[in-house]
Amino acid sequence: MNYEKKVMQDTYEILIKEDFEWTNEFSNSMKLKMIELLLEYFTDIEHYEKCAKLKPILNKLENTNENNSEIIITGSNKT
Repeated sequence: MNYEKKVMQDTYEILIKEDFEWTNEFSNSMKLKMIELLLEYFTDIEHYEKCAKLKPILNKLENTNENNSEIIITGSNKT
């Protein structure tokens, strides 16, 4: 059994479900890396229809990431 293919296919099937929601365990950068990895994999094996469904998910994450790029300072400001 080709486990890489199985994992990629299963991940794809989960992500394209209409009711899919990311859990808090995934940071925005982790989400982006996962989608980029899937896009690379499906491009390499020429499954462009899957890429076409993943690309809007990537675009939405990139837009969300740009909108949340503010700097958050934590801790004490005492010097």
